[in-house]
Amino acid sequence: MDRRSSRRTGRWISLFCLLAALLAVAAAFNGLAFGPPPDAPLTVGVAPVALDPRDPGRERVGALRFRGGLWLRSGDPRFGGLSDLRVSADGRLLRAVSDCGRGFTARLSYGRDGRLRDLSEPRLVDLVDPDGLALGLGEGDSESLVVHGQALEVGFEGKARIWAYALDPPFAGPARPVPVPPGLVGCGSNGGIETMAMVDDSRRLLVCETRHGASLDVPAWIGNGEGWLERRYPLVFRGGWADEPFRPTSATLLPGGDVLVLERRFPPIASRIVRLARADLEGRGALHPTEIAAIEAPLTVDNFEGIDARQDDAGGTLVYLVSDDNACAKTPGGGRGAGLQRTLLLMFSLGD
Repeated sequence: MDRRSSRRTGRWISLFCLLAALLAVAAAFNGLAFGPPPDAPLTVGVAPVALDPRDPGRERVGALRFRGGLWLRSGDPRFGGLSDLRVSADGRLLRAVSDCGRGFTARLSYGRDGRLRDLSEPRLVDLVDPDGLALGLGEGDSESLVVHGQALEVGFEGKARIWAYALDPPFAGPARPVPVPPGLVGCGSNGGIETMAMVDDSRRLLVCETRHGASLDVPAWIGNGEGWLERRYPLVFRGGWADEPFRPTSATLLPGGDVLVLERRFPPIASRIVRLARADLEGRGALHPTEIAAIEAPLTVDNFEGIDARQDDAGGTLVYLVSDDNACAKTPGGGRGAGLQRTLLLMFSLGD
């Protein structure tokens, strides 16, 4: 081979190597940018947690008795950010929403002693808009969830609204808008419908996490599309840095008509569970929550944002909490966040 042919061959080899490198980078970028497809299988690891890591035999906190806890982990960037949950009447099906615009479902299992033991068949569903299209930028901060008839109603922050999805299959679209009180604009862009619960067959309790400006309370409403009664939900200032109060993040209706509200403080991280009496819900003006438990260090605590309750076979009340690890990808193909927060699912019995 003469020198000229050798140079031509060398150029072709260099060009081929460059093209191969570019294709490899493109393939890697494609995997990073787009991540797993929406229907890709989801793997979630489960590890047990104690109520008190220093004293694994401890089971009591306030009026609650610990009945098992799970730490849920996944390398899938779509998982995490669970902000509210609803558990089926038999305790077997978990439905939740994440602040990345996804619905999450899984099966729960229990030991012979009735304690929460495992989670299986995890599945994620991308929420859609009323046209059946993917949620746009700033539309996916789903923070609250209720089961109403044959619908799963999801409350959103940012662009404050409630959209209803199918109960079966869970979170199937298109979304159906649900009427909301006009005063939601006073909650701020990051303090919208954080707390939502049904208080009877048609009325909802809505509570904002914040309001514009410093305040000793936050707005709340009870009602439906036929009319809303505005109430005030008081904030408790106790132990927070820079006077940060406990703020409401979720609520659930109890069998007797009272409502449990979950409150979260950060920093430092802590949670309160309070009770609203049925008579109080039928009144006017400020609500009057009564604390039944406070979960803070050294107990197992994290960014608890969801609460639900159901009756067991013996007629007792079981209470579930879920925490938001703030780690799910908020955009398609986005990476999984990293931090010290965990996705925890805890179960308690109330008042026994």
